[in-house]
Amino acid sequence: MDLGNQYRNMVLKRTGLKPHELVCPREQSGMTPCVARDGDTAMTDDEYCVGCNKKVSELIAEEKEK
Repeated sequence: MDLGNQYRNMVLKRTGLKPHELVCPREQSGMTPCVARDGDTAMTDDEYCVGCNKKVSELIAEEKEK
């Protein structure tokens, strides 16, 4: 599984939300792609979230602490 999809699945499992219900605190607007909501499709080639420019592996590490 790719990192973006792994992160999305972790967040959705923890919160119990559906992707369209998820609001990322870092997003610029509801139309901003977000790896937590959109998985791999919102991830750059160097594994950063398009919406917040955070490294997806760091987001996964933060999520594991929750």
